[in-house]
This record gives sequence, structure tokens and C-alpha cells, in this order.
Amino acid sequence: MPHREPILLNINDNEANRYAVTRILRASGFQVAEGGTGAEALQLAAELRPDLIILDVKLPDINGIEVCRRLKSDPHTSNIVVMHLSANYIRTENKVEGLESGADGYLTQPVDTAELLATVRSLLRLRRAEEEARRAAAQWTATFDSLGDGVCLLDGQGRVMRANRSFVSLFGGSEETVFGQSFAALMREAAGGEELPASCGETLDCREEASVCLGSRWYRVAANPVDGDGGGVTGAVRILTDITPHRQLQEELQRRAAELADADRRKDEFLAMLAHELRNPLAAIVNSLHLAEATQGAESRAMRVLTRQSQHMARMVDDLLDVSRFNRGHIELRRALVDLRQVVQHGVEARRQSLLDKGLHLELTLPPEALWLEGDATRLEQVVSNLLDNARKYTPVGGHVFVGVTVEQRGLERQVVLRVKDTGIGMSPELQTRVFELFVQGEQQLDRSRGGLGIGLTLVRRLVELHGGVVRVYSEGEGKGSELVVILPLAAQAVVSAPAETRVAPPETGAARRVLLVEDNEDTREVLRELLEMWGHEVAVAEDGFRGVERFPSLRPHVALVDLGLPGMDGFQVARKIRESQGGQDVYLVALTGYSGEHRSRAVEAGFDLHVVKPVKPDELERLLNQLPARKSRA
Repeated sequence: MPHREPILLNINDNEANRYAVTRILRASGFQVAEGGTGAEALQLAAELRPDLIILDVKLPDINGIEVCRRLKSDPHTSNIVVMHLSANYIRTENKVEGLESGADGYLTQPVDTAELLATVRSLLRLRRAEEEARRAAAQWTATFDSLGDGVCLLDGQGRVMRANRSFVSLFGGSEETVFGQSFAALMREAAGGEELPASCGETLDCREEASVCLGSRWYRVAANPVDGDGGGVTGAVRILTDITPHRQLQEELQRRAAELADADRRKDEFLAMLAHELRNPLAAIVNSLHLAEATQGAESRAMRVLTRQSQHMARMVDDLLDVSRFNRGHIELRRALVDLRQVVQHGVEARRQSLLDKGLHLELTLPPEALWLEGDATRLEQVVSNLLDNARKYTPVGGHVFVGVTVEQRGLERQVVLRVKDTGIGMSPELQTRVFELFVQGEQQLDRSRGGLGIGLTLVRRLVELHGGVVRVYSEGEGKGSELVVILPLAAQAVVSAPAETRVAPPETGAARRVLLVEDNEDTREVLRELLEMWGHEVAVAEDGFRGVERFPSLRPHVALVDLGLPGMDGFQVARKIRESQGGQDVYLVALTGYSGEHRSRAVEAGFDLHVVKPVKPDELERLLNQLPARKSRA
């Protein structure tokens, strides 16, 4: 607001007195206007809006007391400072009457010049202070009312003492219905009687925030006490913030998260179901190939292709199932002291032929000593196989694949480092950041000649992390090869001792068994029956669980091979029924399943002795049957 010099109005019917006062004021730098009657005082006050009026009490038309009352009662002139100056009304009761009429000061004539000027300046300072206070109050009120949040001030009894426009509109729309009311009562009424948190109650010293529903909208209610000079609580502040849009967004995000979680669960269930359904025809194919090889003699090129591709398909099905099990938290390691050197050697030998068939040069470097660590040998060999499969897939004919194992000391911990390096197509920096994510692959041609599902390295990372290790990828760029590095902690020297060599009694080779085969897939059932009979066993088959339980008492088999996924009565129920029947404790029960590890514990609880995952390798099944004694020993 621009600064202006104060304007003074001097009203006095005595010209000499009026002249003397005006002269003193003007000599001190004030702008002064003059008048001689009460009517002139009212008129000039309305026109000039002076800062201060020096008003004589005894005027010819309207006395100064009445003029002062009229000025103070008019909103347009009520802020003007009025000082009475009188030569006639000089008694104390006259001064009291003047001040009671609304005057801000009262002097009597003759007045000392210094006293007059000091009083004028003091009253002007007071007026400026009041104006600044009014402006600040108006600004505060405007700001207070412009807040989108509802804000109220409570007195010591929890009643609404002040509130902004947003708060008032929330609770009825008028100050009369809100001011003086209990805040807690207003909140209870707006909430429809619902139970409310402490921030909405009578407790003034509450310092909490809580979310409440008022009608159809949600608010965050923040409570803070107001402390008095003596340290006690004299009131409180309550702030109500409309969080309905945030709440709706939060609910929408939760809904979408639930939908995504459900879709992810259904995806994992589909992968598990797909892997299971693929295992049944795959088992029939693998067993048929073995049967054909055994009965036809010489192995043809077509047979080798079928065998190799069926093994490749079996590995992909295993990877699919492992991904779904990881996502559902069903992977558990069978930890034991494992020689990683031997694990790597086995893994490399298992994949060597596939690398050579593609025309790749394989180099293996291993330390001479054993490398003991706590881990699952099968899962660690899976890590090695997946790393080699990745190198084979992305390395062109004539390329090199290097596998090396070293030991490094990191502080007090010894670590084993497995490196698989190739001279293949390499990786871009962007691919290196995502290569361990599910279904991420290097660039594929339209014919997808490199094949694969993009899950091998995902499994590598998860299996390595389960073993307390890390896996990293390095590549100088596309066309410059890749290196995958696995780092695992070695077992402490104090716990490392080579496992004692266990001597297994030689199997009773050639011993014929009575075998009950319960399998609903006709192709798998018939091929397995032919294999078992070819090995010299007596075989009875059942196409469902009911017939399997029905045929058990008359056959009294040494071994029962039972598929878990049977129609009507599943394999778990079959096992329980057999165990409860006469002679059921003597038979070896072997579970055949396409679901792998998650059914292992359930199979044991149902009474199975062994759990075998489809497609079971014929040579492993033959070895299993040969190693079983004629009868299961009783505990």
C-alpha cells in the first residue's frame, strides 16, 4: 500500500483557537484542513478521510460529543482517530464523557505546543498500528478462508472458536451452525454415528492423524494442541484434508495389484499345468525310443535325432516347471557337502556332445583339489548346464566356449568362481541389465533358429542366490562374446571332510519282480508295461486308481508304480488305500508325477517310498527295480 503523509482535520468554531492549532500543526509538517461546525466535520470527514480529527466539543450546531458518536458509528469513518480539544469543558467528567463517546484522546485549552504535537503523533502511531493490524488480520482471514483444507480452532472445552470457509461448508454451510459447537459432536454427526479415532474426539492434547469417512468422502484429520503461557493446553487445532481422490487412486492401485497378482498366479499355475501335461506324452516318447532301441538293435540317425530332441524337450519342460515353482516359493535345496569341482565336471561332460555337435571348441580348466561347499548338487549341475546351453545357443559354428573354476580370497572368506566365456554374439549394454529377467533373450531371427524360452539364465540367478552367491555378466558389446561369472562361498575349512565312501551292496540283477502299474495315459502305460516285461518282470496294469486298489490284493506285487494325477481316485489316495490293506506294508510304492518337487512331501505323507519325476529315464527305472530287495523289510 503506497505511503501518504497524514491528513489532519481541525474543527473549531473559534477562529483564533482554530488558527493557533492549525499553525502549530502545519509548522510541524502536517497537512491540515479546517472547519467550524459539526456539520462541516461530518462532511469533510466523509470527503477527505483524514487520519486524525482535532474536534472542539462546543460547536454551534452539533456538539463535538455527538459528532464523535456519529463518526464512530459510520463504517466509512469509524477508523478515523478523534481527539477532543476544548476550552470550556475541562472537568474530569467532561473528559470521561468525550472518551466514552468514542474519542481517542482529550486535551484542554490552552494546550502546550509540545503536548499537542506529542499527543497527535502518539495517536497517529496508534492509528498506523491499528491499520497494519487490520490489514494483517484481513490478509490472514483471506488466506485462512482460501485454504482447501478445513481448519478450525477449538477453545478449552473443545468447541469451535474459529473456522475457515472450507470447514464451515463441510459442517452445514453457516457460521451460526458451527461456531460454539463441540467439534467431537460435529464429527460424530457427519460420520453417521460411526466409531471415530482420537483425533476426532474431545481430547485436546491429542497429536495424531487418522483417516475417516464423512458421508461419501474421505478425510485425513490432523490434531494438534495449543499450549498456553503456563504450559497447559488451552485449545486445539484440527485440520481436515479431503483425501478422497488419493483414496480412490489407492483403492484402484490395490485392485489392479490384486488383478496382476491373480494373473501372475494363474500364469504360474498354467506353466505348472503345461509342464505336467507335456511330461505325459514326453514320457511315452522317451520310453518308446528306449524300447525301439532295445528291440531293433542298431541305432539309426533318425533315432539319435529323436533321442537328442526328446532330451532337449525334457530340459525345457523342467525349466518351465522350475520357473513356476520359484514364483510360488516351492523351491527347496537339498543341502549337503558338495564338491563343486566334480559338479562342474559332470555338468560339462553331460553337455559336451551337444557343444561338439554344433562344431564348438570346448575348453575346461579345473583346480586339482576338491572345492567343498554347502549346496544342492543337482541344482548346481543345473546351473552349469544352463550356462553351457546359453553359450551354445549364442555362439556360431567354429566358436570357442571356455569353462574355468578358480578360488579367490575375499577378506576372511574363500570363494569359488565359475566362469563360462564364449566367442558368441555378445550383448548390448541394455541387454546386460536385463539378461537375468524372465523371458528375456538376445535378438532372435524370424526363424528363431537359436530357440529357447528365455528362462535359463533366470533360473541360474535364482539358484545361485539360493546358494548365497551372485552371478554377473560381462560383454564388450555385440559381436564380442560374453562371460557369465558365478561366485559361491566355499565351506569353512573346519567343516570340510570328504564324505566317507559308502559301499552299496551289488543289486540283485535279473531278479524278476511282480509290478503293479497304475497309469491313466494309455501310451505311457503300454510302453512302460512292454519295457518292464522286456526286463523280465511280471506286470499287471490298471488305468485308474480304483482298479489299482482292486487288483492289489490278488497280485501282492513287490513294487507298485503309481501315477499321482489319476482320475477319480488320485495317486495319494491309492497309496493310503494300499497301505491300509493286507500286505500293503510290504510293497514298495513309487510315485510317478509330472509335478516334480512340490508333491514330494505329500507323497511321503501318503505312504510312498520313492518319488520319480516323469519322464523317468528307462535305465534309471531298470536300475531302481534291480536294486530293490525281494521284499520290503518290516520296521
